[in-house]
Amino acid sequence: MAKKFAFLLVRDFTLSPLSLFIDTLRLAGDEGDRSRRVEFDWQIVGERGLPIRASCGVELLPTKAIGNPEDFDNVVVVGGLLDTNRVLSSEKEAFLMRAAEKGVPLTALCTGSFVLARYGLLDGYSAAVSWFHIKDFRAEFPDVNAHADSLYSVDRGRATCAGGTGAADLAGYFVSQFIGQKAAEKAAKILVLDRIRNISDVQPVGDLFPEAASRAVKRALLLMESNLQEKVSVTEIASRLNCSRRQLERLFATELGTSPMAAYLALRVHYAKSLLEGSDLAIGDIAYRCGFENAGHFSRVFRQHTGITPTNLRHPSRAANGAAKA
Repeated sequence: MAKKFAFLLVRDFTLSPLSLFIDTLRLAGDEGDRSRRVEFDWQIVGERGLPIRASCGVELLPTKAIGNPEDFDNVVVVGGLLDTNRVLSSEKEAFLMRAAEKGVPLTALCTGSFVLARYGLLDGYSAAVSWFHIKDFRAEFPDVNAHADSLYSVDRGRATCAGGTGAADLAGYFVSQFIGQKAAEKAAKILVLDRIRNISDVQPVGDLFPEAASRAVKRALLLMESNLQEKVSVTEIASRLNCSRRQLERLFATELGTSPMAAYLALRVHYAKSLLEGSDLAIGDIAYRCGFENAGHFSRVFRQHTGITPTNLRHPSRAANGAAKA
């Protein structure tokens, strides 16, 4: 029997986590790309006839009226914009609370974690939150064990993800649990994802700069993180943020105690470290992915920042043998 997922969408929900999660289920649950609901089924639950607007302006109609949450194997809340008061309707709220009462597993995509937390449904649970929102989340919900060092989290009957492509990774986890790893790998390949990231994979930025406070610095860090391989100049980043390079440099010095260039390099080294520890990519390939000229340049910079070479990080025994011979 197909595993059934119910989706509750807040107004101004983010469309990409919803579509990536559903597409992973769709592609994994049938042969090829035939889109039949063989292993998985899904419904957008809501008031029939009332469209739900996404943050990008697209509107979706519910596919199933609000009924019994026990009819589903998982209830997924898809969050959205946080700058306005986005809450569930009273009917959706009752559906969610009944699901929790009946022990139906709950999942939050993107800022859906804020929704679950506001109803007390994450108290005492571990929750993965985007590094961009982690400080606000921790301040508002101190009873939740929130972290920004992984793409998603699964703690008993609660699953959360940081958003974006992390939704595909979380869906891949469910696919692996229900029907096997091969099906999850198939879905990832059809979606042209490099690999299936697991619960131990870090977020691209994570808590590397938790002291970032202003929107300008946070957005600058996101732009840097999104352009690790093909580097963008600090001047261009400042231009995209509608400020001068000097203004951006002052903000970085005030909030992070470093320059934009130094922060950019730290992000590249941080990402390289995660690839060294979590993948089998050749060191030269990692150097290329992280925007370094060649493996030699990468090795020198990496050692300056971490005190160890990429090779010795990946093969600690070599470093130990070298120290013993010395």
